[in-house]
Amino acid sequence: MTDRSKDKIVEGAPALLPDELRRALADLPDWRLAEDGKSICREWRFKNFRQAAQLANLAAWQAEAAGHHPDIAFGWGHARVTYATHSAGGVTMNDLIMAARLDTALG
Repeated sequence: MTDRSKDKIVEGAPALLPDELRRALADLPDWRLAEDGKSICREWRFKNFRQAAQLANLAAWQAEAAGHHPDIAFGWGHARVTYATHSAGGVTMNDLIMAARLDTALG
Protein backbone atom coordinates (compact mmCIF):
# COMPACT_ATOMS: atom_id res chain seq x y z
CA MET A 1 0.00 0.00 0.00
CA THR A 2 1.31 3.42 -0.98
CA ASP A 3 0.70 6.47 1.22
CA ARG A 4 0.47 9.46 -1.11
CA SER A 5 -0.60 11.92 1.60
CA LYS A 6 2.88 13.45 1.86
CA ASP A 7 3.50 13.67 -1.90
CA LYS A 8 3.67 17.10 -3.52
CA ILE A 9 1.03 18.60 -5.76
CA VAL A 10 2.53 19.15 -9.23
CA GLU A 11 1.16 21.82 -11.53
CA GLY A 12 0.22 20.51 -14.96
CA ALA A 13 0.00 16.86 -13.91
CA PRO A 14 -1.45 14.70 -16.71
CA ALA A 15 -4.56 12.55 -16.41
CA LEU A 16 -3.76 9.00 -15.39
CA LEU A 17 -4.36 6.17 -17.83
CA PRO A 18 -7.24 3.85 -16.84
CA ASP A 19 -4.97 1.00 -15.69
CA GLU A 20 -2.74 3.38 -13.68
CA LEU A 21 -5.81 4.88 -12.03
CA ARG A 22 -7.33 1.51 -11.09
CA ARG A 23 -4.06 0.35 -9.51
CA ALA A 24 -3.66 3.63 -7.60
CA LEU A 25 -7.25 3.53 -6.32
CA ALA A 26 -6.47 0.21 -4.62
CA ASP A 27 -4.64 2.33 -2.02
CA LEU A 28 -7.80 4.41 -1.45
CA PRO A 29 -10.48 1.76 -0.88
CA ASP A 30 -13.20 4.21 0.24
CA TRP A 31 -12.94 6.26 -2.96
CA ARG A 32 -14.75 5.26 -6.13
CA LEU A 33 -14.18 6.08 -9.74
CA ALA A 34 -17.01 7.79 -11.62
CA GLU A 35 -18.57 5.82 -14.46
CA ASP A 36 -16.98 8.11 -17.02
CA GLY A 37 -13.55 7.62 -15.39
CA LYS A 38 -12.99 11.37 -15.04
CA SER A 39 -13.34 11.84 -11.27
CA ILE A 40 -13.09 10.07 -7.93
CA CYS A 41 -15.45 10.58 -5.04
CA ARG A 42 -16.10 9.52 -1.48
CA GLU A 43 -19.29 9.85 0.56
CA TRP A 44 -19.82 9.98 4.31
CA ARG A 45 -22.87 9.67 6.57
CA PHE A 46 -23.15 11.51 9.87
CA LYS A 47 -25.54 11.86 12.77
CA ASN A 48 -26.02 15.62 12.27
CA PHE A 49 -25.37 18.67 10.12
CA ARG A 50 -22.44 19.92 12.20
CA GLN A 51 -20.30 16.85 11.44
CA ALA A 52 -21.03 17.10 7.72
CA ALA A 53 -20.11 20.79 7.73
CA GLN A 54 -16.89 20.05 9.62
CA LEU A 55 -15.83 17.54 6.98
CA ALA A 56 -16.66 19.99 4.19
CA ASN A 57 -14.62 22.70 5.93
CA LEU A 58 -11.67 20.34 6.41
CA ALA A 59 -11.67 19.44 2.72
CA ALA A 60 -11.95 23.12 1.79
CA TRP A 61 -9.06 24.20 4.03
CA GLN A 62 -6.83 21.42 2.73
CA ALA A 63 -7.71 22.42 -0.83
CA GLU A 64 -6.82 26.06 -0.21
CA ALA A 65 -3.49 25.10 1.37
CA ALA A 66 -2.59 22.87 -1.59
CA GLY A 67 -4.12 24.96 -4.37
CA HIS A 68 -6.07 21.94 -5.63
CA HIS A 69 -9.83 22.14 -5.13
CA PRO A 70 -12.53 19.45 -5.08
CA ASP A 71 -16.26 19.70 -5.54
CA ILE A 72 -17.85 19.45 -2.10
CA ALA A 73 -21.52 18.73 -1.40
CA PHE A 74 -23.02 18.36 2.06
CA GLY A 75 -26.24 18.59 3.97
CA TRP A 76 -27.86 17.21 7.09
CA GLY A 77 -26.12 13.91 7.81
CA HIS A 78 -24.11 13.54 4.61
CA ALA A 79 -21.10 14.86 2.69
CA ARG A 80 -19.47 14.05 -0.65
CA VAL A 81 -16.06 15.13 -1.93
CA THR A 82 -15.19 14.74 -5.61
CA TYR A 83 -11.74 15.25 -7.10
CA ALA A 84 -10.98 15.76 -10.79
CA THR A 85 -8.48 17.88 -12.64
CA HIS A 86 -10.58 19.66 -15.22
CA SER A 87 -7.57 21.08 -17.07
CA ALA A 88 -6.21 17.54 -17.56
CA GLY A 89 -9.60 16.10 -18.51
CA GLY A 90 -9.59 13.45 -15.81
CA VAL A 91 -8.01 12.18 -12.61
CA THR A 92 -4.38 13.07 -11.98
CA MET A 93 -1.96 12.04 -9.27
CA ASN A 94 -2.83 15.36 -7.59
CA ASP A 95 -6.40 14.14 -7.07
CA LEU A 96 -5.15 10.92 -5.49
CA ILE A 97 -2.79 12.89 -3.25
CA MET A 98 -5.60 15.13 -2.04
CA ALA A 99 -7.88 12.12 -1.40
CA ALA A 100 -5.09 10.49 0.62
CA ARG A 101 -4.55 13.70 2.59
CA LEU A 102 -8.21 13.91 3.47
CA ASP A 103 -8.28 10.25 4.53
CA THR A 104 -5.19 10.81 6.70
CA ALA A 105 -6.70 13.90 8.34
CA LEU A 106 -9.85 11.97 9.16
CA GLY A 107 -7.86 9.14 10.71
